[in-house]
Amino acid sequence: MNIQKLVAERGKVYGHPLDNFRNIAVGCEVIDKCTDREVKVALNMIWIKVCRLVETPNHHDTINDIAGYAETIRMIHAERKRRR
Repeated sequence: MNIQKLVAERGKVYGHPLDNFRNIAVGCEVIDKCTDREVKVALNMIWIKVCRLVETPNHHDTINDIAGYAETIRMIHAERKRRR
């Protein structure tokens, strides 16, 4: 698939990258305060998905992605405890 076409299709769903990335950047600045680097990755992924839901609030795949990333945070904590 042509990359420009792919990006244009995503833009129709999630809005222009300038606006979408601006929203993502705001949340990432807050999330950057988290001192747990692995959890920070999951939080950033959740925030990206939240920003997508702003444009497509009924997109079930995105909702499931958020739940999945939240589960990875639980998994991180459980694995750390197991490795102690």
